Amino acid sequence: MAGSRRRRQLQRQRQLEATATAPRDLPPKPSLSAKDRPSATSIADLPPELLAQIQRRIRLVDRLNLALAGYGGGGVSSWQEAPCLILPTGESAETAKFISLLAVAGGGGCQVVTARAPDPAMRGHVVLGSSGGWLVTADLQGVLRMANPVTGEQADLPAISTGTIPFHEASHGHVVLDMNALTLAAGGSGTSSRPPFTIANWQMRKWFYRKAVLSSFPRPGSSYAAMLILERHFGAAAFATAGDHAWRLAHRRPSADSDGDGIEDAIFHGRRFHSLSYSGAVEAWDRDAETGEFVSTPVGPRLALPTGGEDDDAHHPRRRKYIAAAPDGRLVAVLKDSRAFTVEERGWRSGQQHGPTFEVWVLDVARGRWEEAADIGDLALFVGVNASMCVLAREHPGIRAGCVYYAEDELGRASLRLEGERPHGTSSNACPSSMDDDDYELRDLGVYVLMHRRAEKVVQGIGRHCSWPLPAWFTPSVM
Repeated sequence: MAGSRRRRQLQRQRQLEATATAPRDLPPKPSLSAKDRPSATSIADLPPELLAQIQRRIRLVDRLNLALAGYGGGGVSSWQEAPCLILPTGESAETAKFISLLAVAGGGGCQVVTARAPDPAMRGHVVLGSSGGWLVTADLQGVLRMANPVTGEQADLPAISTGTIPFHEASHGHVVLDMNALTLAAGGSGTSSRPPFTIANWQMRKWFYRKAVLSSFPRPGSSYAAMLILERHFGAAAFATAGDHAWRLAHRRPSADSDGDGIEDAIFHGRRFHSLSYSGAVEAWDRDAETGEFVSTPVGPRLALPTGGEDDDAHHPRRRKYIAAAPDGRLVAVLKDSRAFTVEERGWRSGQQHGPTFEVWVLDVARGRWEEAADIGDLALFVGVNASMCVLAREHPGIRAGCVYYAEDELGRASLRLEGERPHGTSSNACPSSMDDDDYELRDLGVYVLMHRRAEKVVQGIGRHCSWPLPAWFTPSVM
């Protein structure tokens, strides 16, 4: 009996593996009910170790198609995919592409999957964040939406004009912000006065929004919350929930810095939002049951940052900080900086450019301090406009251990570079000649090997994404 069952399991495995021989794109999400699905293709009864082998042996598009169809129930739908790189589309494009770095058993490099781009949430929109399998996007008027590139589902976030963000509508597509109110919300003392700030709607997604983080999948009936981080000049954060469809400005405790200490990055971890400020303060955010407002609580010591000259300035434009959570629950901070190097052409020095460098710090709760980790073992980190991710490389063949995968997240500066420096008469997909060298390419997208202190291409054959909007890391999911 046991041998007969084993033969049936192996036969089902071979049938599933055969689907990987002909790559295909993602179809629309099926609407078959459970009773209408052919039982012969169900793999729910397979043991976990066999499911794991199937996951490693078939292509990403086939794994997602199985999950979309619902075959196998939770065993397939709950497969944990590795982070992929999504390439946003133009307004007229009907499809979006995302690139998987996973290696398929039997050979093959990266995998490219084409999916239908939800309209309007992914048509010409800028990605402001990714949490799980969902993206947060912004259109040309600053309207915020959410979308799942795999299932095609989408949902609206509250209008930015709702709630308590201190700005007023102005004529001709502009808004005026109360900078004093924003400074107080960011933790400033309010002793200095700042004039109002005017910004156009089309500038919101480049210069006003920094990042958006979701607590859970925003499906109808879910109790998700969203955290919106504003750019450095504004410093504050706002929250919206499924039950309160408005943005509520969050107020941090006063800072010793009279100008306030803005939030730079955030994640959702352990049923709470966690944030990292520009000065290295780490806080957790909880919703007050009575007022509905989110309030912060310090959860660890301040991350020590270099101080001194211009090159060591923690607020230097080239420096970024990210917060992530390791699989074992420890908080991880990633510091991004840059180094200058001389570019030579035909033996002549043609000037200096900058390449990225990264440091990883881990919070030791027992000792109450941050410790630098020159070697992060089997971990791999993914940072950018996404909610920063930390995964075990051994669970995802093709992901390199001990590395930081990064993508450009300076939205405003990147838009100036990609839109303003393009040679006259070239297409939107053409790179300026001054950007064609590998060193410049690595500034925007790459993998940093911590042990060797060296940046490399993410994968050979994938060059620099030369058009706007920017690519982003996300984890494909049908949930």
